[in-house]
Amino acid sequence: MAKHAVVRTDLLSGTTDGSQLNSVIFYKDSNPAAIDNAQLVVLDEQLGRETYKAVAPKAESTRKDLRLTAGVEMFYDQSRTHYLTEWENEAGKPVRVYALPTHGGFSATVEAFDKKPEKGKFVGFTAESTKITVQEAADDKTFGKVTSIESSGYGEGRYKYYYITLV
Repeated sequence: MAKHAVVRTDLLSGTTDGSQLNSVIFYKDSNPAAIDNAQLVVLDEQLGRETYKAVAPKAESTRKDLRLTAGVEMFYDQSRTHYLTEWENEAGKPVRVYALPTHGGFSATVEAFDKKPEKGKFVGFTAESTKITVQEAADDKTFGKVTSIESSGYGEGRYKYYYITLV
């Protein structure tokens, strides 16, 4: 079974400012598709009063176009055990996305990235991919920097999070 990314919205402005949030249905190849948390999308056409179509970033996308998928952060049903394999947003179902302003930050597990991130590396996006791209140097596709790594969760170090400070 594949592992799915876990996200913490830590200091994203959407945690207190609803104007920084959107509801989207993710599309890949013109069809609704499942998507992990901590993935990068851009808004496309409006589907309803509060819901948008979201797609992978395009070549012409800019940093300000980016949204971060962050569906359910924690399972509150204590009557059953939940595993990292369950953290995927279903195809055709709305998922919450956060704007990525130039301040604040968020944390994600390694599954969110195109390769293993390291403290001090920059992060950005590439066209046609929803994964966070680990970069050696900042460029016009950069939106943050890995500034810390921590383990937390139920049990000793169940999840290893990479904290992204937005720049």
